[in-house]
Amino acid sequence: MSVPPASVLERPIRLVGSRDRRLEATDFAALERASREIEIVCATGDRFTARWSGVPIPSLLEIVAAPPETTHLLVDSRDGLRACVSVEDALEGLLAVTKDGRPLSESDDCATRFVAPGIDGVRTVKGVARIETTTLAPGVDPEDRERRGPSA
Repeated sequence: MSVPPASVLERPIRLVGSRDRRLEATDFAALERASREIEIVCATGDRFTARWSGVPIPSLLEIVAAPPETTHLLVDSRDGLRACVSVEDALEGLLAVTKDGRPLSESDDCATRFVAPGIDGVRTVKGVARIETTTLAPGVDPEDRERRGPSA
């Protein structure tokens, strides 16, 4: 199946793991692409399914040499939303740039969106600014690592 070309990143995205990397538009354009049908469940209970295309999360984790003890990803948006997502859930996800074959910037007012199967809609971060690997101790509530406010 052909995957639509990625739109250009509006701004670099910071990736943090064992290595720190600033992902520029040219770097992003060179990365592997995938397309997946993913259902989003909104806080209202509304559900919608779309075909999302973009860079698979495992490809991004490889770039930063994600430590083997990584349990979660912190995904920050440009508008201050931070989601803390289980790495296990995120592995089937994408840093998406298209939805149903159209660039996100045409409909969502952002060029990128983190999406993954089974992730609550509020954790499908729009306008991704940063993705960081982290390790949470057993019993730590991932929601304690989420916040609103300016992204780092």
